[in-house]
Order: sequence, then structure tokens, then C-alpha cells
Amino acid sequence: MQKAYEFDFVYDTQAAFRLLLEALSNPGRIVELGPLARKLGGAYAMPLTVAAVLLDNEVSFAVCGSPALAEKITELTLAKTAAVSKADYIFVTENADWQEAVQAAKCGTLRDPHKSATVILCTADLQAGKLQRISGPGIKAVQEIIMCPELQAALGKRDEQEYEYPLGLDFFVLDQRGCLMGIPRKTRIESR
Repeated sequence: MQKAYEFDFVYDTQAAFRLLLEALSNPGRIVELGPLARKLGGAYAMPLTVAAVLLDNEVSFAVCGSPALAEKITELTLAKTAAVSKADYIFVTENADWQEAVQAAKCGTLRDPHKSATVILCTADLQAGKLQRISGPGIKAVQEIIMCPELQAALGKRDEQEYEYPLGLDFFVLDQRGCLMGIPRKTRIESR
């Protein structure tokens, strides 16, 4: 019998979870998810790897920009699809409207802040952009990172909505080279 994927859904999922946790715990740090994602193969290896870690049949997700990715995620995780405004996880592909997805995402309530969405942004190159300064928990004072224009626009839209802590959106940004960056809900772009 031949396996459909080289990806081990026990060990590789655990390794990928640790990388997601490292990325979110260290905002702006780029971690290498590519070697694990390549085991899944295909055009959607990076978002599918994140989906394999975070999604199951108890959560909902939405995909903006690619019905084919939505179908693959459902097949892989058995998670339910939902409207962007109700989804627990929102995957936004390169050709989708990032700002619209961020604006529609649920941010939780003061009673249940954990009911906010996590947004997974897919971009061609995470480091193709301008130097930006970020601040917030997990960052000593201010940190400079190169930020792709899509992430900058998405964070700008999130910041415009002025969520009261602990409300907000967490972000994972993936690129085609296998890089991953986490941006927690309280990380902000500093004005220069």
C-alpha cells in the first residue's frame, strides 16, 4: 500500500505546531516551515500544512480566493466551511482581497476573546516589501522587519478597527518559499 502523502500526520504535525508556536511567540521572526510542507506537496503545501495543524471537525474555516484550496482543506481536515464573518480560521490567497477578509473577520467578545479568527495570509514572498517597525508583547522595545505590502495593508486594516484588548486577530503569513511569520493580535506597526 502506498501512502498519499509523505507527511506524517502525527510527528510532522507536532513539528509544524512547534514552528507555528515559535513564530507567534516571536513576532516578526521568520521560521522555516517549507521542509515539512514539501512532504504534502502540491501548489497549496504551505496552507495545507497549517490547516493540518490547526483544523479538525470541531472548527470552521473560510478560504478567500481559491475554491480548490477550500476543497483540499475539507478533504484533509474534515473541518466545516463557513462565511468569513463566522469562520474560526480564514485562509487568504494571493489573489484575494486581504483587507476585506480582515474587515469581515470575527474578533471575539470581551466574555469570549478566544472566539476570534486566526487569519492565514498567503503571499509570494514574505520579505518583498518595506522595512517596518513593530512593537508589542514578545518584542523588546521595537523591532524592524521587512514586511510584504499585503501584510502591511492587512495589519493597517486591523489597526483601524481599534479592538479593545483582549479582542483582535492573530495572523500567520506564509510564502511560496516555505517561510512563516506570526503576528499576534497586540503587535502593532510603529509609525516612523
